[in-house]
Amino acid sequence: MAALRQSMIWRGIPLGTTSAWGGTELLLGEAGADGPGVLITAGIHGDEGPWGGWAIHKLLERLDENDLRGFIRVLPLANPLALQADKRNAPIDQLDLNRAFPGDPTGSYTERLAHILATAALENIDYVIDLHGGGSWCVNAFVFEMAGGRELSLCFPAPFIVEAPARDVSLTGYAHSLGMTVAAVEMGGRGQFEEEWAEKIAAGLLRALCQVGVVDARLAPPPVEPPLPVVNSVVLRPNQGGIFVPAVRAGQIGTVVEKDRLLGQMLHPATYALLEEFRAPYDQTAMLLLRPFMAQLEAGAMTYVLAEPAGKA
Repeated sequence: MAALRQSMIWRGIPLGTTSAWGGTELLLGEAGADGPGVLITAGIHGDEGPWGGWAIHKLLERLDENDLRGFIRVLPLANPLALQADKRNAPIDQLDLNRAFPGDPTGSYTERLAHILATAALENIDYVIDLHGGGSWCVNAFVFEMAGGRELSLCFPAPFIVEAPARDVSLTGYAHSLGMTVAAVEMGGRGQFEEEWAEKIAAGLLRALCQVGVVDARLAPPPVEPPLPVVNSVVLRPNQGGIFVPAVRAGQIGTVVEKDRLLGQMLHPATYALLEEFRAPYDQTAMLLLRPFMAQLEAGAMTYVLAEPAGKA
């Protein structure tokens, strides 16, 4: 049998905009029929790039139609204009798609897009897995625990798990409000480990599909070590703009470092004088998100997301 990627049925929904790619449409792929249904999405935020979509297609290469016990719907590129601009939000209206649900069929580009996802993408769906993660500017390594969705989140080989905020305006929050079981994954990003992250996410997707009965359970990969629960998450941002120089790199994502460990510095863009340092705030500091590359940053730019192991709080 051919890989499931070759037998997916793709449906294009025009978005009423044009771009450097030509007419822009949302592409939904589907395979399978009777049984439970799962929606897998990626690319809600454009600066998270193609990594989630890459993992979806790796999953589809591993399966064929005979493996299905339900149906799979995939949306590897949920926000085309944002991806093209390599920005979190589409430049056309600057709205955050993951804060726009259930959307508006007569609204702006992002509001219309949210409405399509809230209707066409979620139709007849039982489970939603939303892939986020690092992208063009960061790497990260955790999963959110949603109410009722813990077992789904535990299918992914993330080092940390974080209790998700109640937020009905996000895709997973809105889907949960409709009674669906949901998981949100924040793993990977650009760098020397991007192939490894894509493989881990694809394995997590297969493990999850087997668990919920969409794929033959005999194909399930081995269980993974449970992630470390963390609390008291904090975002570090520069107080003024300048040149950011990391002291920890992509290899440190998903690790726990000691208090006051130097994480990075902000330097003056002309003199390279030290403006500010970023240091680990907790006795044991979990590295959930970091910037692994030297970059120009504006004041207030997200630079690190850190947390504390739950047993140490």
